[in-house]
Amino acid sequence: MKTILTVEETFSCSLERAFKTPILGDATQFLVGYGVIPAVVAFTDDSTWGKIGGHRIPHSAKNIASKGGEIGIDRIADRKENEYWKWGVTEFRQWSMGFTEFAGELFFSQNSDNSVAVKWVYTLHSTSPLAYPFHWLFGNIFWKGQMNVGIQRMKSYAESDAAFLYD
Repeated sequence: MKTILTVEETFSCSLERAFKTPILGDATQFLVGYGVIPAVVAFTDDSTWGKIGGHRIPHSAKNIASKGGEIGIDRIADRKENEYWKWGVTEFRQWSMGFTEFAGELFFSQNSDNSVAVKWVYTLHSTSPLAYPFHWLFGNIFWKGQMNVGIQRMKSYAESDAAFLYD
């Protein structure tokens, strides 16, 4: 079972900067939590992050829904320079509410006014038909809420001169 969520925004920066920001920038500045979703506060084991097959371990803050600490393994599945990223969180190390993977994709295209159209898609995977209505509600209320906040924060980061953490 899949719940697919999409948000879009226009960034006023170079295509290269828009492309690099979400994955190579400081994601703790974008993934600040929303409702029951805790903020991501750190990443470890990230020396290969940003490359196809690279991974890192995101760590969450403690809140009512999370004990805090390691979330799972975040892996880069695909990278097409200045066009596309695909990554996913699997091997959950915290309660995952029955989800088996959170797969993210980002699409970038240069607009005629030199701005950049950014489309962020998340697919929340589950194997439980009985839990699907709950998963759909969770995705459309909380995960999409986090995506809406996150893409606005990515836009601000991309439009600033903030440094990237990864190459």
